[in-house]
Amino acid sequence: MVRVVVDNMVVTTIVPDKSGSCTGSPARQSEKRMQELDRMDDQPRVTEVADGIFAIDTLFQGQQGSVAAYLVVGPDGLGLVETGPSTVSTALAAGVTAAGYAIDDITDIVVTHIHLDHAGALGGLMQQLEHVQAWVHPVGLPHMVNPEKLVNSASRIYGERMEQLWGEIIPAPEDRLHATEHRVPIIVGGRMLVPFDTPGHASHHIALLDEQTGSLFTGDVAGVRVQGTSLAIPPMPPPDIDLDAWNRSIDLMLEIAPQRIMLTHFGSFTDVETHLAMVRDGIEAQMSIGREVLVPGGTDEEMTERLEAWVRQRLGNDAEAAWGALDAANPLFMGALGIRRVLRKAGELEA
Repeated sequence: MVRVVVDNMVVTTIVPDKSGSCTGSPARQSEKRMQELDRMDDQPRVTEVADGIFAIDTLFQGQQGSVAAYLVVGPDGLGLVETGPSTVSTALAAGVTAAGYAIDDITDIVVTHIHLDHAGALGGLMQQLEHVQAWVHPVGLPHMVNPEKLVNSASRIYGERMEQLWGEIIPAPEDRLHATEHRVPIIVGGRMLVPFDTPGHASHHIALLDEQTGSLFTGDVAGVRVQGTSLAIPPMPPPDIDLDAWNRSIDLMLEIAPQRIMLTHFGSFTDVETHLAMVRDGIEAQMSIGREVLVPGGTDEEMTERLEAWVRQRLGNDAEAAWGALDAANPLFMGALGIRRVLRKAGELEA
């Protein structure tokens, strides 16, 4: 690992550890100390995870290792995969600077889906950067141009925390926003990325393959995993979880056979088959918990508690160190709501 400071920003060059994580940490015996040091940093960390691809830690809710955006350096420009919400825009710009560029250098943006932790700042960035072209799944595109329904849906869940979590949500200019097509390459920062429709977590979800490095940007369809841990968890928020589609998307990612997967939550992992098997198993495990708790009449609070117990048991000794980042990336009360909705749609739970 090489750890240097550029303009008070921490820049880390990393190698995968035995668990498949690209953590930037040395041998496992010193991981705990490195985690303690990292928690002392109050600036975004920038990690070169593949040739010309930088992961920017946006410090969502002040948590390191929770929400990433990826800078893609090409011969003719600078691409961004994911924007995060507008509440992290300052950290995002600082991360771009730390990587040796300026936010104004960005020429192209693509988001894996329109959930606010992935795309909330898209409209604002496009307004700020009038030259930028952007891509999104066709189902999500109208909601980026007119985010009223998206905001209303989120407001019903988050209430008065909307501003604190997501900040301002600005419509994206329709004339510079483009719909992706399954397996039809797009040029992001002068670099070819291939989008794949990957529904399951959301109907408007894509994954993107950088064939140059074998890196697959997976948004949420490949789950959530804190660096330094070996547990991948599928996030299951409402409203449109589709279990069959999710399993087909996992099959597709295995078929693509990337060298590494790039999670928005969080970072790069090389143990692709093992990781995706955990995601598939996690979907079934969470649904089983839902049937045990919700079908007999349990509350969402009880379901959340059971999900937390399941995650903590799976994480073992890593639970306390990982919990802050994990809770910011995948609040389990959202999973309880999403699983309840799946069971209702399947007719296993009364409406």
